Amino acid sequence: MTELQTIYLGKISEALARLSGCERFLSAYGHSKDVFALESAILQMRKALEAVAFGAIAPNKSHYAEYRAQARINSDFTKDFNARSILQFLGKINADFYLLPASAPIAVSPGNWHFDRRQDNSLSKEKFESFYDRLGKHLHADNPWGNDKGLDNLAKDIPEVIAATRSLLSWHFTTIRTPQFSGVWVVEAPSSGAPPRVIVGQADGEFVVQ
Repeated sequence: MTELQTIYLGKISEALARLSGCERFLSAYGHSKDVFALESAILQMRKALEAVAFGAIAPNKSHYAEYRAQARINSDFTKDFNARSILQFLGKINADFYLLPASAPIAVSPGNWHFDRRQDNSLSKEKFESFYDRLGKHLHADNPWGNDKGLDNLAKDIPEVIAATRSLLSWHFTTIRTPQFSGVWVVEAPSSGAPPRVIVGQADGEFVVQ
């Protein structure tokens, strides 16, 4: 396994662990209505999404670093932290970078496997970005003259996004197009806590993601 694959799987494992932490804080809030428990759940949910975004840099690292170095300000990619911005930057260098849900593999011949695309409620890029922004509104103390930020509604919506994120990570592939490699990483990341694993699929030439 390459260093970048190790980093990728490490961030996916971190995301799953933070989702479990989020659930524990959310359960505590359900019993106690302690707003600090809910705010802790929100923090873990946001950090889980950030872990996914950092992981997505790994298979695109060289192009990502080159692209970020061209920025007139804040050109050091090692200082990036905002998940929405990271996704937007990645989209500039690889339109197909975002994780796509896949079905468990089907053996078609000795040594050859087929992975179908899953069409389900896995977390989409659009939902990722909108929910990440929504979480960010609750990382700071409330302005007493501001509007209600909808904390209770957010608490009700978090479990659905946790489930959608776990669904996405369980079996997915990420598309890579670099001078060094063209193909996909197919990743299994069980929510049971078992270590995730990667299967590399290299393309012989140009390919299209549909």
